[in-house]
Amino acid sequence: MKQYSLNRRTLAIDPCTKGFGFVVMEGPSLLVDYGVKGVMGDKNSACLKKIARLIEYYQPEMIVLENPIGKGSRRCLRVQELIVEISKLASSKEIKSQKFSRSQIRKAFSSLGAFTKYQIACSLAERFPELALRLPPVRKSWMSEDERMSVFDAVALALTLLCS
Repeated sequence: MKQYSLNRRTLAIDPCTKGFGFVVMEGPSLLVDYGVKGVMGDKNSACLKKIARLIEYYQPEMIVLENPIGKGSRRCLRVQELIVEISKLASSKEIKSQKFSRSQIRKAFSSLGAFTKYQIACSLAERFPELALRLPPVRKSWMSEDERMSVFDAVALALTLLCS
């Protein structure tokens, strides 16, 4: 496997109910690409195919994921299995992968006064103005999480690696 460098390409993936959010970064300040990929049918299989295409196209040196069993994580079994499969895919392509728990992500952003997912997303929208228009409104307790939040979660994962 290759030695990891902070200026190399990183792919961060955040699975969500409708597919996954992703970000491709080069170092801690350059967003190469980002978005949400939706899937239908067998979600895990469809997600893995789309992730394999992203890996082939962007050739990342590192893949960053949430630790689904880490402190603060509340991932369903399907998403936990998907994260394991993404790690296996990365390993089969000789790409390192790193996982961070929700509490590690919150700790990484605590120095900015950002403790909740929304506060972290707001700080990311300030740091990366191109994301500001994608910032969803504040979620009310009765609302489902907006799928656009998975892009911000992916950026937070990447920066937790790149700035730690």
